[in-house]
Amino acid sequence: MADFYGVLAAATTYHADRGNAAWSADGVTDAQRTAALVRASGALDGQYGSQFPGYKTGGRAQALAWPRTGAWDACADEDIPDDEIPVQIENAAYELALAELVRPGSSSPTVTPGRVVKRQKVDTIEREFFSASEGASMSPDAMRPVLMAVEDALRCILVPASASVDLLRV
Repeated sequence: MADFYGVLAAATTYHADRGNAAWSADGVTDAQRTAALVRASGALDGQYGSQFPGYKTGGRAQALAWPRTGAWDACADEDIPDDEIPVQIENAAYELALAELVRPGSSSPTVTPGRVVKRQKVDTIEREFFSASEGASMSPDAMRPVLMAVEDALRCILVPASASVDLLRV
């Protein structure tokens, strides 16, 4: 089973088509690109996996969240075959991999919950932090960076986090 979504050559074409020069920059090796794809795929599953429709086709033994059984594309109003990894997942992985290539670890940063900066003054250094009582989410997921290109790629296949279980199609 694959360690990442997509194919290295397809990722290279994807980024070339979009003018993302950092993917093919001088000195960047295929090993670095592959490592970025592996990190991106893991982060994609970690951040969005609970919103993927259906269930892992291979059960708990399956390393990545896709392929899935009972998944569907809401925009096309079509089932996604049990053996398919949707192009949306691959494209999201390619987008996140670019961020990972440029700054390794950026898609899964280390955070300290409860230390969200509300205001920071530079001269005579002053910092103020948000608190849970002010409505700031202190969960680690709320502190993850959001890459809008990933959100855009996934919008048709994600189940809204607030959706009730009876709205999920199985």
